[in-house]
This record gives sequence, C-alpha cells and structure tokens, in this order.
Amino acid sequence: MGKSIELAKVPHKRKIDIASLQETRWVGDKAQDVDGFKLWYSGHVRCKNGVGILVDSDLRKLVVEVKRVSDRLIGIKLVVRVFTLNVISAYTPQMGLDEDVKRRL
Repeated sequence: MGKSIELAKVPHKRKIDIASLQETRWVGDKAQDVDGFKLWYSGHVRCKNGVGILVDSDLRKLVVEVKRVSDRLIGIKLVVRVFTLNVISAYTPQMGLDEDVKRRL
C-alpha cells in the first residue's frame, strides 16, 4: 500500500476531512491507518474496481458503522454531536462497457 501514503498527502494539503475514493484496486474488505487518516476499503478483483473512504484522525473516532456492500459501494456512518452523517463512496464505470452491462450496474 505504498500509494496510500501519497493518497493521504492531498487531503492533508487541502484540509479535507473526508474523501470518497474509487478504483482503489486493493483487494479485501479492510481498514488501515494511513498517515493520520483511517482508510476503509472494499475490493474483490485485483486491478479492477474498488472503493474506499478516507477519514481524518479527529473524525474517525466518530465513525459508528462501516457498511461494505460490494467492491463498488461502501458507506460509513458518523455521529457528530446530535447529527448522523452518512458518507457513501460509489463507483459505476462507464468506459468500455456495453449498454446492457451499464444498465445492470
């Protein structure tokens, strides 16, 4: 996961607290600490598809649920004071797919 450290540099630099990621290409339904962020991801086929959500160190303590639906859909639920925030990362590839495949996705 050498690229994951590079991935965390952009949110640090731009002061982004939560980032939705697509085409992660990492296999498994896992979570990992990445340079001050927590990365939850889901991917089932190497070098294809995959989604993830990157959350900064302050907000990751507020995550109460992670739902990995597939290698194209993942969501997290955060409770911030009295509010519930749902963050979803979805990937629907369009390039190079037949119309019937796009409709099924």
